[in-house]
Amino acid sequence: MSPMPAAPHRHRTQGATRYVLLILLALFACAGGVIVWLLRGSNSVEHGPQEVAAAEAGQINRTAAPASTTELLQHARVAMTQQRLLAPAGDNAFEWYLQVLKQQPDNQAAQDALREIFPFAATAAEQTIGQGNAAEAKRQIDLLSRADPSNYTLTILRAKLQAQIQVAEDQQRREQQLAQAAAQKQQMHAALPTSATAVPAAAVPAVAAPLSSSISHPASPPTNRSTPLPEAESTTVVAAPHMATRPIAPTPSVTESSASTTAPVLTRRIEPYYPNDARRTRRQGWVDVRFIVGVDGSVSRASVIDADPKNVFDRAALSAVERWQFTPGLRNGAPVSAELRQRIEFRL
Repeated sequence: MSPMPAAPHRHRTQGATRYVLLILLALFACAGGVIVWLLRGSNSVEHGPQEVAAAEAGQINRTAAPASTTELLQHARVAMTQQRLLAPAGDNAFEWYLQVLKQQPDNQAAQDALREIFPFAATAAEQTIGQGNAAEAKRQIDLLSRADPSNYTLTILRAKLQAQIQVAEDQQRREQQLAQAAAQKQQMHAALPTSATAVPAAAVPAVAAPLSSSISHPASPPTNRSTPLPEAESTTVVAAPHMATRPIAPTPSVTESSASTTAPVLTRRIEPYYPNDARRTRRQGWVDVRFIVGVDGSVSRASVIDADPKNVFDRAALSAVERWQFTPGLRNGAPVSAELRQRIEFRL
């Protein structure tokens, strides 16, 4: 039998090689499609349908919240470095450390850090109270209480916040009263022309005679003047759950120059609070306060003249006096401002 020619055998080998290459290319293409499909599927599962929709709308926040304790501690350290102890809400050192303790209640690093930064955070909360932001101050105090509920500083901060709120409410009430008084005065001025035209002309001579006689004879001093108390009368603050209040009539710093001048009369008195530090150490003392009663009866420019001991009861005395309300003093029937002095005693 004669051997097969070499050329046909070579052609068959080349044809088989081409088929194999085509099959391999098809397999690679299928594998690539499967890989791309898997990647897209995992991406959609990772973000979820809501995040995918938000991403299409351009609103997704790709910064995911840290879940591990290490990431939480890292965020807390960054916040401390940037002095973000209590603010802004949701991204401050206290909240990051509290999240760590929520995951690991015995985490020593978070416990030590909260203990160390608590005094500085309390100072930041006090500054927020001074800025008049009551809502933010309350949030920060609540955040501090989650770290150390029994800390005595929280009691002081809450008292200062309550005093600040009370001052703001008193100021708002005072502004409303001034606005009402201005509106009533404007209505009275608007009604004056009408009442003037309604007066008969014949009535003018009848009124003129008494007026001329009153000019020739000085008017007698008013009999309903409020008699001021002696100089430097003191008010005693007692350490009781409900401090007793009594009306007082502070004495002006200058004597009355005419019989037609009356002194301001106290109509609303706020008792001063007893400082907690002084109560705890059983300290007593007094504060002499000087202040101005304006024509609207409000108190302004309150200052301490003297005190014993120094800088212990000053703030409590000033805070109370600034919220007092008076009936203003009168000179010839018109309201005038007056300078008054008052001693406030603190006794246990």
